[in-house]
Amino acid sequence: MYKRIIVVVSCALFSLLALLAFIITDLYDRDFPQAIGVKNRITLDFSESNLPFTESLATLQKLDARWDMGLVKIAPDLTSDGDRQIFAALNDGDLTDQFTWFGSDDVGKIVGKERLETSYPDGFYLVTGDNTHSDAFKKELTHKGVKVGYEDASIFESLKFVLWERGFAAAVLSAFTLIITLALFWLSLKARDRALRVLGGVPTMRIQLQDFSGFLGLLFVSAGIITFIATGYVSVFHGSVYVGPYLKALITLQLFVIAVSIMTVLIMSTFSWPSATMLGTRQPAVKSLRSVSSVIQALTFLLVISAAGPAWSAYKHSSAMADEMAQWKQLADQVTIEFATDIGDMDIMEPWIAELVKGAEARDAASLSYTYIPEMANFREYAFVSFVNQRWLDLVTKNKNEPVVTPILKKDLPDDMTKMIQEEIEILSREERSEDLLEQLQFLRPVEGFWIPIAQGGGGERLHFSDNVLLVVVPTIYETYNDSALTSMNSSKNIIFTGVSSTQKLLEEHQLDVHSLRKQGIQGELNIVYIAEEGIMQAQFATYIVWLQFLALIALIVAFTVSTAIRALITARLQAKRDFPLRVAGRSWIRIIQSRVAKEILIGVILMGVVLLLVSSDFNIAVSVVAIYGLLAVPLSHLFATRWCFNGVSRRRI
Repeated sequence: MYKRIIVVVSCALFSLLALLAFIITDLYDRDFPQAIGVKNRITLDFSESNLPFTESLATLQKLDARWDMGLVKIAPDLTSDGDRQIFAALNDGDLTDQFTWFGSDDVGKIVGKERLETSYPDGFYLVTGDNTHSDAFKKELTHKGVKVGYEDASIFESLKFVLWERGFAAAVLSAFTLIITLALFWLSLKARDRALRVLGGVPTMRIQLQDFSGFLGLLFVSAGIITFIATGYVSVFHGSVYVGPYLKALITLQLFVIAVSIMTVLIMSTFSWPSATMLGTRQPAVKSLRSVSSVIQALTFLLVISAAGPAWSAYKHSSAMADEMAQWKQLADQVTIEFATDIGDMDIMEPWIAELVKGAEARDAASLSYTYIPEMANFREYAFVSFVNQRWLDLVTKNKNEPVVTPILKKDLPDDMTKMIQEEIEILSREERSEDLLEQLQFLRPVEGFWIPIAQGGGGERLHFSDNVLLVVVPTIYETYNDSALTSMNSSKNIIFTGVSSTQKLLEEHQLDVHSLRKQGIQGELNIVYIAEEGIMQAQFATYIVWLQFLALIALIVAFTVSTAIRALITARLQAKRDFPLRVAGRSWIRIIQSRVAKEILIGVILMGVVLLLVSSDFNIAVSVVAIYGLLAVPLSHLFATRWCFNGVSRRRI
């Protein structure tokens, strides 16, 4: 029976590790798509190269063909607004036209080298072929002034990254805690048998090896069961190409945990070795585990109540994260312009950029969000002040059946805030519009509970989600800001456009595409990038952490419950000679166990008080609820353990 319990609990433990390995494989595949056999990722920077623009791509193609590297460049899809990126092969090869990722239904497209004819050669390249000539490739390009960065496709790097993240580390810590309680459970079951073998003169090393082999055998059986099931699931539902990386991640985690279990059993076994005095006085064999069980029980209780706060916080914000993911998906077809030019070229292009924004606004395809964050100024009762246009509001509030923003009268704003807004407008606006522009501004704020996305000023790729923001709605982007401000806002990604193909057409219409820039003597270029791709990945990453925090909390609760039950059984065995006559004399169970329960509850209350002092007040309810469970588990465990021992003595089994 006890072996089944260990196998079941171990399977739960290794299932948690299987989920962790699944997440690691997903993150790894996003960086190195396994469906096309990516072995390395190369970063190239031609800004200081002596190669002309027209020769850069030709040089890469020549080196790729020479060493059969199968280079594929990551680029935006300019032919469709639905896909976020494509993969352009530098030479013809055996790659398929489409592929999918491990954890996503999105489809990646493989296109030919003609897609790169107007693209600047800077960026990320994936090695899908022979990667044995990486040093020669790097040396060849470095000699021509190209900056080359190499990153090997290694699942262990993704594993290392994940284990350092707090949310993922909590899952690993809970796995260690659970394995420690299993080791305690095993040793408590083997205590009597071990004492008899010591009395029988069995060598210490032989006893230790027998204990280790029995416990590890059960762990390996559980690990094998979960590995078989998880690998089968990955192979059937995701593809056999992912089995290798997934197994590497899963087996590494399993071996790591099992190695910790070996050390744990060794240490606990050493401290709980039967002493000569204990054997001579015929004391219960489990007495040697009493101190260890007390420490583990206190440790697991402390970990449980410490993990309750973050798990509760993650639960409260899970709906907010779902809304954030939905907002990112609403921005999935929105793009920004990335400047691959020097300062002098940007100055020349300022009037053209302004006309580009004007043309996009005429098509209702340009959005603005420029947000001042708390580090920039004091906004009184507001956390942020964001200058937006109506198009931005339409984007982030669509699919809402009820109004999610409410107007604010200008006279209701503090004087210093009105002054700050006016000063900003005067600095950045066109001279002919600065006087009457302030009167045309509208002021809004989100209704309570609606977290509106706003782009940080000077770094629009970073979105803040807040329900405490003053929204300053400008009449039009072009008429509000001068050419220099518009160029700066474009370069910092605070102005976004709808659709890759339509934005590419706008660049061509305003002579800002690569061919037009070359004709005008400008060697740089304007690239189109998606605004939401990284944000969607970050939101998904946060979702992973929520799941793991809850599973880690459950694992810790199981570990605490097991350690409490073991502690109660050990105490009941040691107190059986006292408890049995008291119960026969008519003493109630509550009176029999009250002294031992009072001590443990007192320690639990002290630990709970320490945690409540150290954590945020927002976590008080969660910590208290979990602590109450722990404080209830103590008397119940002692009650059942004491009754079990009483029945065992009555039937002469103990």
